[in-house]
Amino acid sequence: MEKTDLRPLVLDVLRREQETQFVDVENKIIQIAPDYHSADTLKLHEIFWELLIQGILAPGFDSSNLDLPFIHVTEYGIKCLEANSILPHDPDGYLKRLEDIIGQPLDITVLTYVREGLLTFLGGYYLAATVMLGVASERCIDLLIEAYSKAIANPSKKINFEKKINQAGRSVKNRFDTIRNELLPLNLRGHLMDALDIQLSGIFTLIRYSRNDAGHPTGQIIDRDLAHGNFLLFPQYCKRVYDLIEYFRTNPV
Repeated sequence: MEKTDLRPLVLDVLRREQETQFVDVENKIIQIAPDYHSADTLKLHEIFWELLIQGILAPGFDSSNLDLPFIHVTEYGIKCLEANSILPHDPDGYLKRLEDIIGQPLDITVLTYVREGLLTFLGGYYLAATVMLGVASERCIDLLIEAYSKAIANPSKKINFEKKINQAGRSVKNRFDTIRNELLPLNLRGHLMDALDIQLSGIFTLIRYSRNDAGHPTGQIIDRDLAHGNFLLFPQYCKRVYDLIEYFRTNPV
């Protein structure tokens, strides 16, 4: 088995048994994974050590068993495992579920920067991870701008919108304000209007964590919990933007 297949199984076992030891987790995986072989043991131990380094696990589970191979899920790990719908500590699973939520393949630029952000997050570089997620979020806004521009049926209206976008330049705030102000007056159905009012602002907030109005890095300190929360919020924000993009692909305005 590959580590990408083993990791979600390990996390699933740890959700149910938060005080355990390596061999017990392996035995549980043997029961539920017919493809598991003894040769996979080293891969399994690599996953354990990664989770230990990331702070999901810690050695020991009581005062009589303080050291490895006994392990327990940390307070931070419990929070992560409770957010089991989409977990940054399982990058491949995160990306797969992200595409499942959106219902289509991700734009390659969005995919690349989200993946880099996840790997950077796992390395403990939370500001850099947030910058990567901010770039992915900015790309989502650019994709929405492109989709809306193509959907404008009136030539003069299209020229006027594109002029506004050009005037906004690469300022994150100006581009966001331009597309948001353009879309708010539209008579969109329920969840799309919610996307404009709430989710688009969420995407912009993710960008703002890492960049100022001019698009330059802010240097703001980002801790693990804030970075983790950003990755948990991103899928729904991304979904709403993709819903808007899909709407404009089939509905001229």
